[in-house]
Amino acid sequence: MNLLQLLLGTLTSNSSVNTVSKKTGVNSKLTSTLLMAAIPVLISYLTKNAQSKAGAQSLAGALAQHTSTATTENQIANADVTDGSKIIAHILGNDQSKVVSNLAQETGMTADQVNSTLSTIAPYLLSSLSNATNTAAKQTAKKTTKSSGVDLSDGIDLSDVMGLLSGGSSQQSGGLGGILGSLLSTDTSSKSTSKKQQSSGLDLNSVLGLLGGTSNTQQTQSSVDGSDLLGILTSLMK
Repeated sequence: MNLLQLLLGTLTSNSSVNTVSKKTGVNSKLTSTLLMAAIPVLISYLTKNAQSKAGAQSLAGALAQHTSTATTENQIANADVTDGSKIIAHILGNDQSKVVSNLAQETGMTADQVNSTLSTIAPYLLSSLSNATNTAAKQTAKKTTKSSGVDLSDGIDLSDVMGLLSGGSSQQSGGLGGILGSLLSTDTSSKSTSKKQQSSGLDLNSVLGLLGGTSNTQQTQSSVDGSDLLGILTSLMK
């Protein structure tokens, strides 16, 4: 699942942009421009934060508190901006001022407008990620059950673990071996950035430049579509 395309598709639709604009008081054109630039950056930071086991578990805990399935417009209109502000602060950490400043310069908005807009969409961002993770986890469980004959519908017990480990390496890659690997691996091998640009329709080099050219930029390029993030979070689901 391409999380980036999912979020861009929902949050930059006319109805969503107009709802955000109405709530923040920022005109719709500027709002749309900001969302197009900010969403990939937020996903990049979420992915970076989830690279550690503690970070992934912390994010999973936050997702458990944001599980709304209401329409995008409804969630935005009723967003708790105070909660959203805390979410953004947690996602961006010490880089918040730098990222907000760069986004403001890139879009022509003030820093306050950027913060207000990001805080408005933050709760929806987490609920969307929560729903996507649950969907991915169910799909993974079905594939694992089909390929290994292990029933994960009632959670993982000792017999399930033994079943997953006793299979060939191809089975392990989709089961517990893949779970452990996603949490413990330090491999940050990169993928083709051009393919990501084609799939999202964005100039990701330009977008990721908003991060200020830090050493983390190269690492985030390979996971900006959110597939790595979903993989890590899915591995935590039972």
